[in-house]
Amino acid sequence: MEAPRKWRLLKERTGHGAFYGMRIVVYGDCITPPLDTLKRVVKAGDGTILATSPPYTRFLGTGIDYAIVTPGMPRVDLWVQEFLKNEIPCVSADYLVEYVCKPCSSLEKHVLYDTHAWAESSFSKLKNRAEEIIDSEVESVSTPESNDIACEVCGSRDRGEEMLICGDESGSVGCGVGTHIDCCDPPLMDVPEEDWFCPKCTDKQNCSNSPKKRKKGGFSKTKSK
Repeated sequence: MEAPRKWRLLKERTGHGAFYGMRIVVYGDCITPPLDTLKRVVKAGDGTILATSPPYTRFLGTGIDYAIVTPGMPRVDLWVQEFLKNEIPCVSADYLVEYVCKPCSSLEKHVLYDTHAWAESSFSKLKNRAEEIIDSEVESVSTPESNDIACEVCGSRDRGEEMLICGDESGSVGCGVGTHIDCCDPPLMDVPEEDWFCPKCTDKQNCSNSPKKRKKGGFSKTKSK
């Protein structure tokens, strides 16, 4: 119970979860935990699952922290070879489970294809990022908080030019949450020209009896404060 409490306190203190900044792809079947559970846990921890099935080409070379691969997947597999070629550490889903639940235990047994050095590098990067966040929070205790909208996925208020705001131009539809284009699921390459709605509001629209002009995309600019 100590580990979950640790992450809860971190969330209360900094506003960020255990997986803050983590970018992963999932390859193969997720049985324990199931894929839906993994998605919810990673999102709740402020991480990002970039893709859950091939192709992964667009994400290679973009800073993937881990590839979650089904144990038993042969090393000669095409996508495993692509991960290795791009020096992406391959781990089982248990790596993430123990990362949260057993933070002091060794994670090496869950690293696949001898990618331990890369996994350690990703782990150190994420740990350093968390420490930087805590340090910045301490430094900004007396600093007035910005009114800029924060991304609901990563929590950052930066990169406003890449932030999508849920709603139409009039502001009469949508909940107003913000999401960076690369934090969307799936990520977007550019800011769309049409109105953009978050998944919750999109589901509500789909359930509506008047599905007029169901649009995909988002604002070309963020809403003014």
